[in-house]
Order: sequence, then structure tokens, then C-alpha cells
Amino acid sequence: MAASVIRTLSNLGLAKPFPPCFFPVEDEEETEEEYEEELREDSLEEEEDAVASESQEEEPWSFDSSPNNAEMTNQLLRFAELINTPWCGHCRSLEPIYAEVAGLLKNGSSEVRLAKVEATEERDLAAEFNVDSFPTLKFFKDGNRQNVTDFSGKRTVKGITRWLERHTGPSATVLNDVKSAEALLDANDVVVVGFFQDLEGDKAKTFYDVTLIAVDVNFGITSNPELFKKYDVKSDSLVLFKKFDEKRADMPLTEESKLDKVEVISFIHTNSMKLVIPFNEENAEQIFSSKVRNHLLLFINTTVESQNALLEDFRDVASEFKEKVLFITLDVTSDKVDHVLKYFSVSANDAPIIRLINTEKVVTYAMEGSTIKKDTLRTFCQGVLDGTVKLFLKTQEIPEDWNKNPVKVLVGKNFDKVAFDETKNVFVEFYAPWCGHCQQLAPIWDELGEKYKDHENIVIAKMDATENDVENVTIQGFPSIKFFPAGAEKKIVDYNGNRDLETFSKFLDNGGVLPEEESKDDDEDEGDDDDDDDDEDEVSDEPIKESPKSTDETSKDEL
Repeated sequence: MAASVIRTLSNLGLAKPFPPCFFPVEDEEETEEEYEEELREDSLEEEEDAVASESQEEEPWSFDSSPNNAEMTNQLLRFAELINTPWCGHCRSLEPIYAEVAGLLKNGSSEVRLAKVEATEERDLAAEFNVDSFPTLKFFKDGNRQNVTDFSGKRTVKGITRWLERHTGPSATVLNDVKSAEALLDANDVVVVGFFQDLEGDKAKTFYDVTLIAVDVNFGITSNPELFKKYDVKSDSLVLFKKFDEKRADMPLTEESKLDKVEVISFIHTNSMKLVIPFNEENAEQIFSSKVRNHLLLFINTTVESQNALLEDFRDVASEFKEKVLFITLDVTSDKVDHVLKYFSVSANDAPIIRLINTEKVVTYAMEGSTIKKDTLRTFCQGVLDGTVKLFLKTQEIPEDWNKNPVKVLVGKNFDKVAFDETKNVFVEFYAPWCGHCQQLAPIWDELGEKYKDHENIVIAKMDATENDVENVTIQGFPSIKFFPAGAEKKIVDYNGNRDLETFSKFLDNGGVLPEEESKDDDEDEGDDDDDDDDEDEVSDEPIKESPKSTDETSKDEL
């Protein structure tokens, strides 16, 4: 699905942030030492660039960004420097992409030119256009400072180019006859056509607004009675034509009702998806941006014909659970799904096998002991929706030496016994072996374990959360640290303080509560971190799976 549609759904509250799932990608935050090394490298690069620039031609995005410059004719401006910090990681990532688009536009026939603004130097300009996150892209059309549009597309070469084309050219093809309609439908897998008796009316205007948001979707618009008749449209309607599944989806519009952009975007997003979606990089964003949070996964070996034959029943049941469950296939022969197999504790030899994950609650269900066919799939899905199917909790075996060292090793099988011991206060780090921030925390956590190894009621523990699940414990990022106080209530306290031996100790010695001065300092620090994270992440194309947390936390959520 179009990235712009996904982002718009998120902005409008229809699509939830990408859920914590099974993509082990660390965030872009760095340690202080890495940061200082980055600055040293930057300084050297700047010196080299200064020398090289003397012989290089003007950048394709060069532009007088002063407030007095009124020659902004179809300019896409990038406010690229993060105020109060030496550099912005996402700005740097965008740099080569932005340069490539600028070159393409300059060498082509487009009248659009790209420019950039150093927001640390042009603070008044940034303030004038309400720039508070970085990088920010804004489109200025026809030299009018008041005619400014926030960029809402995907920050790739194709995404920026497509967005600009949509905002500077026809955003919908006007269909005057059957021939033009058939040509548009034949040329595209998905086309949304607005059938309006009045192309100047409010509904048509709202439709055009949507075409500027969903820039990866092809649109047509018509008022031709001949086309109304050919496509069996009785009154004003939106029709999504597609070359798969049920071939079309209709959204009739009543005379009294107004066309709502949120509803239109939701209609497009829902009906653009195939009933059965192959899991791959191309479809991942579409899958995780869906408002449908139950994902049924069929793991198959596509080289085995009997397993491919299961797809027919899988597709038939998918139609019954549309908008309730996403039906997804994964080819276990692909080397790009190894991390998914590991997450669900599935091996290639297990195929065909079924798992269902609720990406909001981050819980998994397994259909085991049943042949995969229509009846069993239907019963399993309905059981999950009704709450009658038990959770599938993965666990490693309990290590023989789990209790040998100061830091106790927990797995799914011994977690409840240790963490919910009514006589102990248990402090647990939930980590991922691949997480750099977890690796940095490891020696500090070992020190903490050593410090409290002889304490009568404090236990320091750790658990590999990529291999073990615990009911009612949700892990949003790595490392996650939680405190399980003594008592029969089975309370769980999230630790959000600084990750150093002194602060950990104060927290534990104070009964699982940070002293007031520590909490105040930490709140101030978190406020600063959130500002920085928002600056870099608010306009990022990667949200999931990236959640702004503390500056030394790795999100589970990135694609």
C-alpha cells in the first residue's frame, strides 16, 4: 500500500504505530563515545568537503533561503539541520536521496527545484513555517509563501518524485469515454475511480484532496453517464477496481452525506490489500500499517506442490474474515524470513504450519494437531477472536546453571516461579542477543548482580525475550527492565530511570521507586530525549517499527 496512505492513516488515527514484532533492527541512537567519534569523523569530512567544493559545480538544490527571496516557484524545501545538536542522523540519511532527486529534476523537464535550509542559521525562516522536527520537507508552489504544503510521501527517490509529480500534474485522470476508462484500468493493478454527477461539487473536491494524499494509488474521475451505465454505478460512488480477488469494491455516496477523507483513505487501504498476502519486503509496510491486528501466518515450502495446494482453502477462509484477520503466507525456502521463523519458533521442516499473532497485544496462537483445511482454519480463527484459544508461549529449556551466577537466568518455564516469588523483589532485564544497547548494559547488569548477590530479598535476573514469552508481560523495545516487587499481588513496575549502577541501586534500595530528585532529573532527561527523538523520528518512514524511547533503547519495531 502506498506509504503516503499509511502515514496519513497513522496521522488520522486509523493506523496504529507499527507493532512490536519480529524484525531485529536496532535504532539509530548511539553511545556518547560513538557520538564523539562521529563528531571527529564529521570534522574531517567537512574539511575534505571544503577543499573538494572549490572545484565542484553548484549543487542541484542550491537556493537562496533568505526570508527576502520571493523566487520560490515550485520549490521543495528541506529544513535539514537539527537545532541545538551538532547533527541529525535522519537528515544525513536523506542527503544522498534528496541530492539524487534534485539532479533528476534539474536535468529533466520538471519545473520543480529542490532547495535546503540550515535551520540553525535560518531560525526565523524555520519559525515562520512552523518547523519543529527534522528533516522537514515543505513544498512551495508558484512563488507564494502562503501556498505551502507539508510533504507526506515516502522519503525515497521514487517516493519524493512520485509525490511531486502528483502535486504538480493531474492528480486524477479525467475519463471522458469508455476507451479512456478501459485504458486506465488495463494499465494498473489498482485504480480508484470517482463517479460524480458534478465534477465541481464538494464531493469531487474532497476526492481530489485524497488523490494528493494517496500518491501511490492511481485515480480516475468521471461524470460521463455512459461510464455510470457500463460499470453499473447508480449514483455518486467511489469504485476501487483491482485485478485480483473480488475485482472491485464499491463505496456508494448518499446525496445527504459528505465525503470524508478519513473514510475514503480507509476504504482504499482496506480494499487494496489482497485476501492472501505473501510476506516480503515489498508488502511488509502494507501488512504492519493495517488496522487489522490479527495476522494469520501460513508457513509453506513453495517447492512442495501439496503445500501450495493449501492456498485455495486459505484464500477461501480469508474472504470470510476480511477486516478481522489478515491472511499471510511465508515461504520457508526464502533466506529473508529466517528471523520470522526464529521469532515464531518454527523451522523450515515444520512447514506447513500455522501461527496467529495479535500485533497490538503482541501475543501468539498456534494451530497444532489439526490438518490445515477450511473447517480447521475457520474454527481456529473464530476461536482466537472469541478468546477460547490458549496463547502459545515459547520457552527455552531451563539451564542447569540458571541459579549459579549472581544474575539469574530466566526462561519461560521458570519465570513465574522466580519473578513472582512472594518473598523476593526481582529486577529483570529483558534483552535481545543482537541488541547493541543490551550488550553495553551487560557489564553494568553483572555489577548489579554482584552487588546484590547476598541480599536477602533482592534478585537480579535476565531473560532472552527473543526466545521466551511471558503471559501479561509486553516487551516494546530492548533492553526493557521491569521490577517485580514481593507480595501476592503480582505487580509489574516498568523501570524508566538511567541505566547505571548508582541509579539502579537507588531504585532497589528505595523499594522499587526512584528517589524524588532522581525522578525529577530523569523526567528532564527524558523530555530532552523525546524532543530529539521526535525531531528525527516524527517524519521518518520507519516508525515501527521505531518508537521514541530512551536514547539507549533499541526498538523491536523497525522493518
